[in-house]
Amino acid sequence: MAFLLLLHEKLRLQRKINKLTLRQLRASNRKERITKNISRVQKMYASRQTALQSQAKMWQSQATVMFQNMCGLGANSFNPMNFTGMNGFVMNFMGNMLYNGGKAIDLGEGKGSISFGKDQIQEMMTQYQTTGGTFKDKDGKYVNGYTEDQVNAFMYAMRAGQMQQQQAQMMTQQMSQQYQNNISIWLEAQQALLEEEQDAALAPLEAEETDMDLEQESCETQLADARARLESIKQACSEGIKSSAPTFGLG
Repeated sequence: MAFLLLLHEKLRLQRKINKLTLRQLRASNRKERITKNISRVQKMYASRQTALQSQAKMWQSQATVMFQNMCGLGANSFNPMNFTGMNGFVMNFMGNMLYNGGKAIDLGEGKGSISFGKDQIQEMMTQYQTTGGTFKDKDGKYVNGYTEDQVNAFMYAMRAGQMQQQQAQMMTQQMSQQYQNNISIWLEAQQALLEEEQDAALAPLEAEETDMDLEQESCETQLADARARLESIKQACSEGIKSSAPTFGLG
C-alpha cells in the first residue's frame, strides 16, 4: 500500500514539474516579446527626440540666416576674395549716403558742397576695390578727375558704413541669441512632454515584464522543490522495490 502511495505521488510530482516547466517556458517567451516591444518603443521615442533636436537646430540656422538677410549681412553681401573691407552692406550704405537722394552734400565749415552721381559712385567703388584702396596714380595725382573732397567724402562714407555694419552685426547676434534661447526653452518643454509620453507607453510593458520575471522566479522555486521531492520519492520507490522483491530462499 505504501509503495502505491509513493508511486501515485511520483506521478503527481512529474505532472506538476511538466506543468511548471510549460509555465516557465511561456513566461520566458512572453517576456522576450515584451522586451522587444520595450526596445521598439524606446527606439521610436529616441528617434522622435533626435527629430526634435534636428528641427530646433534647423530653425536656429534658418533664423540666423533670416536675421542676417534682414540686416543686409547675408552671404550674398560679402565676397571672400575682397580684402579691401568693402562688401554689399557697406556699398549700399555708402551709395545711399553719397547719392543723398540726388542732393548736394554740405561739406561744412564754409567749404561748400559736393554731389555724386550714381555712376560716379559705382566707378569710385570699382576703383577702390581694384586698386586696393587708392585713387591716385604712381605720381600721387588723383585719377579719373577725382578731387580730394570727393575722395575724403568717399572714405568718410565707407568708415560710416563699416560702423553701421558693426552695429548691424551686433543686432543680428543679439536677435540670433534671443531666438536660440527661445528655441532652447521650446525644445526642453517638447522633450519633457515626449519623455512623459514615453513613460506612459512603457509603464504597462514594464509592469508586465516584472510580472513575467516574478512568474519565472516562482516557477523556478516550485520546480526546484518538486524536483527535490521527486528525487527523494524515486529513491524511496527504488528501495521499496528492492525490499519487496522475492528472494527465493536466498535471503
